Amino acid sequence: MKIHTNKFSHVAFISVFAFMLLAVMVAFPACQSSPQGYTSSNPEVAPLYNQGLDMYVSGQYSKATMFFERALQADPANWAAWFMKGETLSAVRKYDQAVDAYNQAIQFNSNLADAWSGKAIAYYNLEKSDLAMESIDKAIALNGNVAAYWHNKGLILIELTKYDDALACYEKATSLDSSVELYWSQKAYTQLKTKQWDAALVSTDKALSLNELSATAWGYKGGALHELKRYEEALVAFDKGLALAPDNPALWYSKALTLETLKRVPEAQKCYDKARTYGYKF
Repeated sequence: MKIHTNKFSHVAFISVFAFMLLAVMVAFPACQSSPQGYTSSNPEVAPLYNQGLDMYVSGQYSKATMFFERALQADPANWAAWFMKGETLSAVRKYDQAVDAYNQAIQFNSNLADAWSGKAIAYYNLEKSDLAMESIDKAIALNGNVAAYWHNKGLILIELTKYDDALACYEKATSLDSSVELYWSQKAYTQLKTKQWDAALVSTDKALSLNELSATAWGYKGGALHELKRYEEALVAFDKGLALAPDNPALWYSKALTLETLKRVPEAQKCYDKARTYGYKF
């Protein structure tokens, strides 16, 4: 599942400024499936748990939480139900309560790596980066072969402005699973932050080969092309991104920067105005 955040951050380097605004809009994935292997001695639990899963998958999170709570009334030590309660609470951004649920899951199954990763996500969204890092490191110590965990660690490191370390995490994520556009896009972002323009372009092309409808990847590609002074190509990339996400202020701002570099000032001003209209803070 994916928890989304739309938090903005500022950096000094002007041409990477727009890259940051794009980067923090990506998803922060938790575990990819419900936990397996728990069998309750109470026959009431399985039907309630399975109904909760059905509600969760269909996006009915309040109903899902209700079923998981009923399962826990029947079997308070059911770590799988505690974990899924945490997932449903994270899905509705009740992160403090989600942490409590993940802690209960961990109390009954301390080796549940997904719960540690889920807790890391909740802490990340609560802006508690140090606690998030402790949790994701525990998840990786339990199972270092899950690409999503490395992605999660990379996102926390970005928040801590440790871009070289974050890049190493995305290298690991893409080596474990090269089929996810998100991992390549985030790898490109960290390469942009570390001024590896050619490498970033390679990563964005890989991301777009997996998902040509990623406005974020088009934005990063435009940023890499801009830094390589391939301005006309950069404009094409930004326009591709804007066709997919016309209300994205960072894309409008990035396009404006490139137009201004080309001394196409009237066009640049229109793009700056669009960026401002959609919430870009100058």
